[in-house]
Amino acid sequence: MRHDSSVIRWIRVAIALALALALGASVYWGYTLFLLSTGLIVLGVAYGWPRLTDSPQPRATSIMLALFGLAGLFAAWRDHSAPYLDWLPVLAGLGLLWAFVQNLVRGIGASDAVANVSAQVAGGVIVLSTSTWVAAITVPGDKDAIVIGLMALVAAECMTALPWPPIYTSPLAIAMATAVAGISSVLGSTIGWPLALVLGAVMGLLVAAVDRMLGLIAYAQYQAANLEIAENIESKKSVEKARSFAVQLALGAAPIALGGVVVYALERIAL
Repeated sequence: MRHDSSVIRWIRVAIALALALALGASVYWGYTLFLLSTGLIVLGVAYGWPRLTDSPQPRATSIMLALFGLAGLFAAWRDHSAPYLDWLPVLAGLGLLWAFVQNLVRGIGASDAVANVSAQVAGGVIVLSTSTWVAAITVPGDKDAIVIGLMALVAAECMTALPWPPIYTSPLAIAMATAVAGISSVLGSTIGWPLALVLGAVMGLLVAAVDRMLGLIAYAQYQAANLEIAENIESKKSVEKARSFAVQLALGAAPIALGGVVVYALERIAL
């Protein structure tokens, strides 16, 4: 699982850091900028996810994920009463219907239909999870949980990128995320350190789980059809490079998207 080069491994960290910085900074710069930052997360997942899961219809799947992800952000933005996510179940149901219809269009005898539908539904869940960041910033109160959660996510991402087996990097990710969250709360935050430690630990566990599950997919052979169609070695190299970046984009953006669920739940339950 760790056969890729160190440069490739750290691409996902750079992507996660850029998205986290955009979200964290926009907390203080304004609601509109925060909404635009979450849109970047949606677009990143929408582009990378079909390439990560080797979708037979990558463009159609990217369009589907982008549309539903942006619709989820808009719905959360326009919802001014708790829980701020009233339209999320409706969008999830429509996304599921879209996934089935899109795969039915391929034909009854299409290969890997179940796997493709499952991958598309999972991608829909991830992009819709991004709307929880919008809900989190809409919840009344201080927004320190958002910043601390993002810091913990990036710290955990750095640990999973180390060139060691997951048996070492996963515990390190949880420990580092917990430590960063705890230290941040002590240095200056309205969140008590016990809650910050819980937030950090859950964020670390989330990153480790996503890295472990999606990483197994990331190191398999992808886009075999495109590689076979390529007429020469240079074309194949070009396809492989494009696929590699898309895979790292999905691996970097997915934990950030899912992290909003943790922050939103903490704000609703404990703060």
